[in-house]
Amino acid sequence: METNFGDHLAIVGKHPLLGEWVPSKGVPMDWVEGTRWTATVYLPEFSLLQYKYVVRQGWNPNGEARWQGGPDRIVATGNHHTEQSIRDVWTDGDWGAENPTCKALNAAIAAFDEVRPGDLGYGAESSTIKNTATLPEWARNAVFYQIFPLGYFGAPTVNDQKSKVAPRLKQIREHYKHLEELGVDAVYFSPLFESGTHGYDTFDYFEIDRRLGDVKLFKQIVKELHEHGIKVVLDGVFNHTGTGHFAFKDLTINGPNSQYAGWYHLGARKADFEGYCVVDDMSDSGFSYDCWEGHPVLPRLNLENHDVKQHIFDVARFWVDEVGIDGWRLDVAHEIEPDFWREFRAVCDNTRLGKDCLLVGEMIHGNYNYWVGDDRLHSGTNYQMSHATWFSLNDRNYEYFYNALLRENCLFSGLTLVNFLGNHDVPRVASNITNPKHYLHAMVVLLLMKGIPCLYYGDEFGMEGTPADGTDEHSGGDDAMRRPMLDCAKPATWPAVGVSRVALNKKLIKIRREHPVFGIDGTQDIEDIQLLSNDQIIVTRYVKETDPKTKKEEVTAVGCLVFNCGDYSVDPWPEITLPHGIAAARKGEKFTDLLVESPPGTVPAPGAGQFLVNDGGKIYAGPLGPDSVKVLLWEKPKPIVVPKTKATPLAAKGSTMNVAAELTAQLDAIGKTTTTTATTTTATARIDAAPSALDPNGDLVRNGGSLRTWSERQWVPHPNDAQLQVADDARAEEERRRR
Repeated sequence: METNFGDHLAIVGKHPLLGEWVPSKGVPMDWVEGTRWTATVYLPEFSLLQYKYVVRQGWNPNGEARWQGGPDRIVATGNHHTEQSIRDVWTDGDWGAENPTCKALNAAIAAFDEVRPGDLGYGAESSTIKNTATLPEWARNAVFYQIFPLGYFGAPTVNDQKSKVAPRLKQIREHYKHLEELGVDAVYFSPLFESGTHGYDTFDYFEIDRRLGDVKLFKQIVKELHEHGIKVVLDGVFNHTGTGHFAFKDLTINGPNSQYAGWYHLGARKADFEGYCVVDDMSDSGFSYDCWEGHPVLPRLNLENHDVKQHIFDVARFWVDEVGIDGWRLDVAHEIEPDFWREFRAVCDNTRLGKDCLLVGEMIHGNYNYWVGDDRLHSGTNYQMSHATWFSLNDRNYEYFYNALLRENCLFSGLTLVNFLGNHDVPRVASNITNPKHYLHAMVVLLLMKGIPCLYYGDEFGMEGTPADGTDEHSGGDDAMRRPMLDCAKPATWPAVGVSRVALNKKLIKIRREHPVFGIDGTQDIEDIQLLSNDQIIVTRYVKETDPKTKKEEVTAVGCLVFNCGDYSVDPWPEITLPHGIAAARKGEKFTDLLVESPPGTVPAPGAGQFLVNDGGKIYAGPLGPDSVKVLLWEKPKPIVVPKTKATPLAAKGSTMNVAAELTAQLDAIGKTTTTTATTTTATARIDAAPSALDPNGDLVRNGGSLRTWSERQWVPHPNDAQLQVADDARAEEERRRR
């Protein structure tokens, strides 16, 4: 049975766990290779269940579906812990209801249902639990920053194993300020362990690569990053080692008789595995060994071996407990059995960090639910959405992006995955996006949509690089994406777009931090995503909280991401319809475009970037210019609390304190004790001042505080300060004082 690009198989059946014969509610299968697909399904015990296979085109609930022919398949389940392996072959054609096999199977189902009418079977309840993975609290809203240290610090591409330690790691101290100003919460270091070339061919898991420094230096760097409020995550390459690892070196000397023979996957014949090692030059005898993706320099570890597991677990404990790191990014985690990660998780949960040790697996393909869960890894790298982001922009095809979101919503709604656009293995963002204007679109997706965002070093400046640009034979061209970091303190050395792109990233990270709707607390349900055309899509996110008084759930924030990747203005304007009954949908409520900026030194025009809600909870998100993005926000106003404050006594007659300073002090006192996010409440205070305390334009100027304008006989809010309203008949009050 052949499938087309974008197709996937699903198991659909009569039971609710199999979708009740609705293809979009069935169990999605994962592609293995060729025409092979697989799925793990949890079913009720002691039941007789009907099912069939369906080929679905895309992930749209109403998309096309092609049903398998022949009779329904039947599976009889045992008790709750029984495992069955079923190998089916696709069948074509309609056999007809009168076919003897079809009649027999239908009769068997009818007999079972007659004895247990309407019974879904024991254990059905426990089978319906959605897979979830709870993140450590510190990682929930963290922004990650990936550093490939051998490239970042300009280290040689080959480790000769003889040179003295070069403390290149200390260069990162010059970048602490940049990381803080950018808004980074955690740094993820690609391989740091002693290795031969690119870092993924580990020689010693307990040492820092001599091209970078030593353990003592790195331990100090970790401490300093923590002092700056930045967590540290290391790359754990535990699927394979380099040929310089002590266990493999012993193998090359002693062959299969080595005490470490069980540490790797060995064969007696050259044809058994891709790698081959000659032990006896005279007889040309040796052994073959399994290696990662056919690379002989990367022999694959046997992670079922007890001693190997203990070695890896000791490594995990050492870097967490002794050096002080906060978690692991785990290389090619999807190629390692989930049971190994269960054991690894248990080890990390018993370190000094307890449940706060973050585990992120590299997931290039497959169903992440196998490896990510509350007893396995916390998260995985979201390669599927990374591809969908830049492909949809370059192809101007948001339908592709929408279908990727559909798939993620169907499969991974209980997970929070690590999103990225660039890393050490893929082209840099600046090189991957064909239209530079779409850098904005890509970064808004990365930083303001669901997931844990991870920036790759230098992408915030617009650094470029593709595998085709590389020259290093040891990294297959990937060295072009691993060039030395720019001087963060010298904008003149940055690419032409560097200043604006750094400013954009700072702004987006600040938006994410200040407005939870754009972080992990915001929803991202597929029904709230509007695909308007191949060029336009709108993603609406909500924060829902329980009102402490009414005990009812209410929407307290709404964020709308409006994308146009077309080279034209959108007319009619895109329309957003908010759910009926929420406060944000009331006519006259205001949404603000957080990306609207005014030229330096100018005041935004009244209403600039403001969008009013119309009848029926509709927002018209226009004008929407070519290649543009809007980030609209509504938040429920917080109640104003005006505590009783003791008025500052007026200056005594003859005092050198001027009236303007006196007025400023009292305004400060009010501003610091008043919550002023609601605009419908007026806070009034009596303030003594005279018109002489004004600047030449008639404005009272305060350094770092609110502005007030003298208008007629009252102090009224300056147009730039609509939050704190202070009114008083100053002239009359001054006259009274004189009398």
